[in-house]
Amino acid sequence: MYKNPSPAVSVLIIENNSVLLGKRSGGSFAEGKWCLPCGYIEYNEDFLTTAVREVTEETGLEIKIDAVINVCSNFLSKNIHSLVVVLSAHITGGEAQPGDDIAELGWFSHEKLPEMAFEADTHIIERYFDGEVSYLPVDNDLGSGL
Repeated sequence: MYKNPSPAVSVLIIENNSVLLGKRSGGSFAEGKWCLPCGYIEYNEDFLTTAVREVTEETGLEIKIDAVINVCSNFLSKNIHSLVVVLSAHITGGEAQPGDDIAELGWFSHEKLPEMAFEADTHIIERYFDGEVSYLPVDNDLGSGL
């Protein structure tokens, strides 16, 4: 029996020099704190499909993935270790409304972030606005259902 990290995605969406964040709802890990739209990759999904699904479930928005911008390990607790593919995306449609395990949505300046749920999100946002993010293009045709 192996104990492996859980694969997940996180999506950085920037508009008008602000980042889209969701406030985690009651019962979720880091309840009441903010994060990038994110979630676990389901067994029958690829990471691109997961990103699109999670953003739609959590924000009501439709997106197109632009690039892979990072991959990181999150050691969140003794029992929670995730390996996260961080993607950048832009909005293509939909209407912003919180859903799934997100209680509230907000656009924030990188200079004045709310209390964040995940240190990795803060790191990614800071690197993006410092111009230190590299972009690895994705082939959206590889996603099942994109």
